[in-house]
Amino acid sequence: MRKTVALLAVLALVLAACVPGVKKPEPPQARVEGFDLISVDPFSGEARFALRLRLTNPNAFELPLLESQLALTFDRARLPFDLPAVTLPPAGFEVVETRLTVPLAESAEGVGKLLGGEAVRLRVDGRVRVQAGPVPLDLGPFTLLDENVRVDLRFALPRFTIDPAQSRLRIRDATLEVVVGFQVTNPNPIGFYLRGPLGLVIGGNTVAEAVLDVPLRPRQSGSGVLAFRVDLARVPGAAAALVTGLPVELSGAVRAEVPGVWQTLLDVAFAGRVR
Repeated sequence: MRKTVALLAVLALVLAACVPGVKKPEPPQARVEGFDLISVDPFSGEARFALRLRLTNPNAFELPLLESQLALTFDRARLPFDLPAVTLPPAGFEVVETRLTVPLAESAEGVGKLLGGEAVRLRVDGRVRVQAGPVPLDLGPFTLLDENVRVDLRFALPRFTIDPAQSRLRIRDATLEVVVGFQVTNPNPIGFYLRGPLGLVIGGNTVAEAVLDVPLRPRQSGSGVLAFRVDLARVPGAAAALVTGLPVELSGAVRAEVPGVWQTLLDVAFAGRVR
């Protein structure tokens, strides 16, 4: 089978050489015009990027590129890379856009570097198919692209609000039970776990603590419930608060974490009234 493919490739080159006015073209050149983060989702195990390439034709004649599959190297991952069909003008260029989906299991270090503001090397090599004369030709193997790329990430704090429907107060024995339900929205293209202690602040004093552990997908919302037990002596007017509601604040330093890839420390604070 391999011999047959090789013979066909040689025959295609011979036929192209025999056609008047047709010469074997030089392969296109590429550089990165844009590299943007679409999402990092630890729950699907993938990172997705938008890649814009400036493809330049080094030939003095038009170069029709056919759809081609090359190989892309990103960190430790080597992945198939689809180059879309495009016709390059003589000695000119076109910008094409494609998508990269990178498995986190094979590229945790590289994705972590990008999220931390560092550069990562991106390499594309293989063969491209072109329409040069009556039959398609394969050009290569060659390196189409070998550059360092970065992403512009402006991380925004998750937005918390207290959910009255999931919150409640109850007095049992000499203890005030404070259950705080909350909604949280992640405005970032990164999914992560929010983990760490949050203190319950009443009247300016931290009276109890609970551990936050909530998963957040990219640009989506989540919810949770935190339960606190407080000595009644530390909450003046606790009995009246069962009717009027209790003003509370939750605050603390928690981690936004993509396990094994990236993490950052966040100062979280939100307030409301619990009935």
